[in-house]
Amino acid sequence: MLRWIFLFCFLFSLTGCDTPADTNSPNAPILKPTVKSQVSATSAPSAAAPLPTTDLLNEPTPTYRFETTAEALSIWRRAAAVRPTLLLISNNPHLLPVPEELRLKAANLVSNAKLETLQQATTDRSPSPLIMPGMAVDIALRSGWFSQLVWALPLRDPAQDLDLDKFRSQLTSAGIANEEELAALTLAERNFEGSLRGTPFRAATLPLIKELSGPVIVHFDLSYFQPLYKSEIATPLLDIVLQTLSTLQKMHLETLAVTFSYGHKDTQITLGVRFLGEIIAYMLEDPARLEQDLPINWQRQRDTLYLANFFKKEEVRKLYLTQEKEDPNAAWVKYNLYRSAAEHKEGIRALTYFAEAVKLEPTYALEYMDLSNMAYDKQRPDEALRMLGLAAEVFQHDPFIKLKIVQLANELGQKEMALEMLNKIRNLEWSKTYYPNMPQYLTDLTLFVQSKEAPPQPMTEENKEIEQSPEPAVSEKDPSPKRRIPTQ
Repeated sequence: MLRWIFLFCFLFSLTGCDTPADTNSPNAPILKPTVKSQVSATSAPSAAAPLPTTDLLNEPTPTYRFETTAEALSIWRRAAAVRPTLLLISNNPHLLPVPEELRLKAANLVSNAKLETLQQATTDRSPSPLIMPGMAVDIALRSGWFSQLVWALPLRDPAQDLDLDKFRSQLTSAGIANEEELAALTLAERNFEGSLRGTPFRAATLPLIKELSGPVIVHFDLSYFQPLYKSEIATPLLDIVLQTLSTLQKMHLETLAVTFSYGHKDTQITLGVRFLGEIIAYMLEDPARLEQDLPINWQRQRDTLYLANFFKKEEVRKLYLTQEKEDPNAAWVKYNLYRSAAEHKEGIRALTYFAEAVKLEPTYALEYMDLSNMAYDKQRPDEALRMLGLAAEVFQHDPFIKLKIVQLANELGQKEMALEMLNKIRNLEWSKTYYPNMPQYLTDLTLFVQSKEAPPQPMTEENKEIEQSPEPAVSEKDPSPKRRIPTQ
């Protein structure tokens, strides 16, 4: 089965009416999220290049690839003077409101900060973020960068009826629209219309979006494809991607830029579909390729996704090895081989392939958190600690990995390691808005470690999930962001 194709962990379901869950399908993927981090993929081309207007997928269009949607703000702000339309192709609208007390600082940040600073200030894996995941579009609209927000809703059946009341309810439960905005929403010709943050807003399936006039910035997030996917037999993944691009080609959009986010951090897309970022950029940068056969390694990838439904582990591995011969420096191919070796219970070989993938593309190190949880569940806390150490080497600015190291090291009796790490974490400047209880928690945890008592919250199956919103003044509760990673 396609056990690592997509996770089902998003802000909320975007459909105006119900979509079958398909959870009982024999080909349904395991819904497995990944941990977030602060390491960003290199954007291509250079962010210093001008933003020429092109006819999307009818003329070559450069694609700026990022790890998170918030990082794309570095490109969006360069077009703010002409106030283009933002076409958001994503399952996550990134419209969570920035806390009022941080809005001025956040607006200054996104308007002026370099990409590296922006990365650090827009992740919940930082001690003092200004913007949390899911807030990128909100701050862009509040900054007045766009004349209109158009959200492409990922529904399998574009012609299905939409339900205005349900859509309003979803926006309410997600906390991304106020009463006035909700009241102004209307539904006409299968398009939701209204205003968000003082900006005209529309939402519809991509084929039914009304004509967009004037310059457009298109933003892709990999989360868009999750609701469209049922199984590799019913809805082949690459076919969904290519059909989406074909629809965009017919729209003849006057495009200033295409930004793309992988979403492994802010939308929690699994690493197994990271290769799609390369395919989308490949097509956008030379639209003639849409009429050509896919490069051979991506054809092999299509075949492996199909064969996995029939438990053809050996045939899948042969295709992966052939992919490696074709492109020995492709991180996503090394990741394929890692998963195959793990499925064959070849632990050492799997970790070797995985280390190669991480060396080529550090974002894959997110998987170390999964491996740590798996090792702990198998009564191997020493190996769990080693996996956390490897993750910390890559994500050096992530204090929450260090906090997990502290908890596990103390459990293993390695108090010197735990205290050394705690000293580093305690000296960080923690956000009073997002992590108000963290300083007190760290003080209490230090006292526990220094004593011979158990830590406030030992690492058990129940409390691996760290609380996002702890109750005030309860120091025994770890106030770091929620990070539960189910093991297979």
